[in-house]
Amino acid sequence: MAITTNNNSEIGGKITQALGAGSGVDIHNLATTLAETETMPRINTVTEKKAESSVAISGYGVLKSSVSSLNASFEALKNTDTFFNRSVYSQQTNRVEAVMVSQAAAAAGTHRVKVNALARAEQSVLSRYTGSGSGVEDFSSLTQQLNGGSTINFTIVVNGTTTNLNNVTDTPQGIIDAVNANSAATGVKARALNMAGSGTSFRIVLDGKTGAENAFTFNGHQTANTNNQLSLTQTRSAQNLDVELNGLDNVLRDNNSPTDIIDGVQLNFKVSGDSYTNIVVSEDSSSLETKLNSVVEAYNQFITLSDYLTGEKDEDDELAGSLEAEKGTVNLIKNRIRGIIGQTSESASNGVSTLRDLGIQTKLGGQISLNATTYATVVKDKLSDINTMLTNNLTDQDKSDTRDHGLALDITTVLDNITNDQGTITTKETNVTADVARYEEELIDLQERLETIKQRYLRQFVAMESLVQRNKSTGEYLTGQFKAMENMYSSK
Repeated sequence: MAITTNNNSEIGGKITQALGAGSGVDIHNLATTLAETETMPRINTVTEKKAESSVAISGYGVLKSSVSSLNASFEALKNTDTFFNRSVYSQQTNRVEAVMVSQAAAAAGTHRVKVNALARAEQSVLSRYTGSGSGVEDFSSLTQQLNGGSTINFTIVVNGTTTNLNNVTDTPQGIIDAVNANSAATGVKARALNMAGSGTSFRIVLDGKTGAENAFTFNGHQTANTNNQLSLTQTRSAQNLDVELNGLDNVLRDNNSPTDIIDGVQLNFKVSGDSYTNIVVSEDSSSLETKLNSVVEAYNQFITLSDYLTGEKDEDDELAGSLEAEKGTVNLIKNRIRGIIGQTSESASNGVSTLRDLGIQTKLGGQISLNATTYATVVKDKLSDINTMLTNNLTDQDKSDTRDHGLALDITTVLDNITNDQGTITTKETNVTADVARYEEELIDLQERLETIKQRYLRQFVAMESLVQRNKSTGEYLTGQFKAMENMYSSK
């Protein structure tokens, strides 16, 4: 490190210059040399320790990042939906469409379905009852008065529940507005149907919800035998979806897109008839393999990095060997992470209990690999057991929960404890950061001490120079006197 001087040094130099070098010695340079001799060994030691701690901060930073990446790869294994890729398809999409809605709920298998009847909604039409001719006529406009300007009262009954429509404006539009204002309660909606396209012939169409239980009755003035009163005609009755599933007949639903006939699958039925359709749910474990390979890659990167950080130093790469002095701590972390490969799941199932059971094996040098043969065998025969072993109690994977969890959560807990605010790496980062600050303060003190020692030496040397100068002057005076006496006696 560079040693700085203050104004006292400049003053000392000026004093020396003013007095001259009576002894012929550069006392300023000598004072500096003597002061540095006393202090530089310690300054160099502290400077080296500061540099070592500073680079250790960077080393721990990249080590933490590597452990966090490994943790993220295990986080991807905590949720079934992240690696069990289930798919579904229909062999006759023109008859029934199949959509996956929950991979976790769906189970592999083939389901044979036939639609006996599609669900449909009741539809009725309101028109005028005239009492003459055909007895039924269309409304001439949507603002046509139906009750001489007086409001009308109606009721809608659905599955035994009655909804009152009171003080309804006596026009087709008023009826439409009143019905729609209560559609959330009744499920019935109203719309105007232009019968002739000329705007002079309208009927009111009432549409209910699909399903037999959603059939409705509309009560009010429709039976009155008076001109301009209302007539209700049912044009379509309500009925349920009727499905045969795997030989089980009369599976009924109130809609054509049920999500509970096949677990995890929504079926969108389009037509009815005697034709059967196969719905196939299949499992694809390739996503799990991808996630396990990500674990392998992240683990191996950590092993390589830890060896690099604690290995030989490199003048051209400050991170190389940056944690050489911290090798004991790094090895402790490495051993804890190595232990996760053989860690037993709290939720072992049917002989599947560790990562080794999935085909992950340790190689020479400490790195790992995924044995393709072992993996293919266990996935083929024990996919559900893998699911249990890795992700048990999926809905409540909390560290504070006392139930047995999947191995993925247990491992992420270990890794969290290494990198969190109270973890090993964070604690070491805090310690070496404090060391750097302490070394900086010590260097400031040492610089001040060096300057103090140098000034002490300068004061001593200046005093010596003054004494030499006085002695020199006295000698020259006596020499001059003796010379004068000699000259005086020589002239006689």
